[in-house]
Amino acid sequence: MNNVIINGIKQTSIDVGDRGFQYGDGLFETIAYRNNKLQFWDEHLARLNLGCERLKLTCVDEALWLSDIEKLQLNDDAVLKLTITRGVSGRGYAFTEGDSVTRVTASYAMPNYPQLNTQGIKAITCKTPVSVNPLLAGIKHLNRLDNVLARNEWQTADIAEGFMFDQHGHIIEGTMSNVFCVLGDDLYTPSLDNAGVAGIMRQQVIELAQTLNIAVSIVDISKQNFLQMDAVFITNSLIGIWPVTEIDDTKFQSSELVKRLQEELLKIM
Repeated sequence: MNNVIINGIKQTSIDVGDRGFQYGDGLFETIAYRNNKLQFWDEHLARLNLGCERLKLTCVDEALWLSDIEKLQLNDDAVLKLTITRGVSGRGYAFTEGDSVTRVTASYAMPNYPQLNTQGIKAITCKTPVSVNPLLAGIKHLNRLDNVLARNEWQTADIAEGFMFDQHGHIIEGTMSNVFCVLGDDLYTPSLDNAGVAGIMRQQVIELAQTLNIAVSIVDISKQNFLQMDAVFITNSLIGIWPVTEIDDTKFQSSELVKRLQEELLKIM
């Protein structure tokens, strides 16, 4: 752990009775800190607060988060991870609304992703399915076992991502990313009403496409249709946009539409 503030104090230990450890009872956000700026801070904070409402967690005031971030004394580009849990309690699932929460603010070195990833990556389809629960869909809760198991389906360095599906065979997301498909001049991204994380970068791409008069549809996409798209790309807050050149044995061509989105996205990142 590089640099951690827990409830306003620089430390690295969490009480073993914390419900985040006991039950995964909490939320997190991963935020890029670049050029002395928190990228898409308002959007990340809004999703975090939405998650708190869903889980009936007490929201942390923005000023407290910003104070904790200031205590990290960031000098270089970094990855920030904000975590909030329901705090410490006794044994059992029951909780009382309004209980004190645990907040953790941590910074990590910015990953050194290969520059070639911006030109295209190889990916696989994963066997591990995404858990379906409309109440938890969209938010970044701490129960990420689906993603952990899916990510460990491959160990080779040439694979950069794995795609996850629901029990009906619809593509939902990557292990660390959201998914977009190109068919003709139109853009498609999976519906996340029942599963998956509604990524901040996903929303930025949707809004950017709309300003560029690119039609965007949020729909259920079967695995068969997914692998028959003209182009596929992934997004998250750290990578921006990575085109996908190959999934399993299916190859995809480069797309001028994806290149245009990459160029425009760089202007607002």
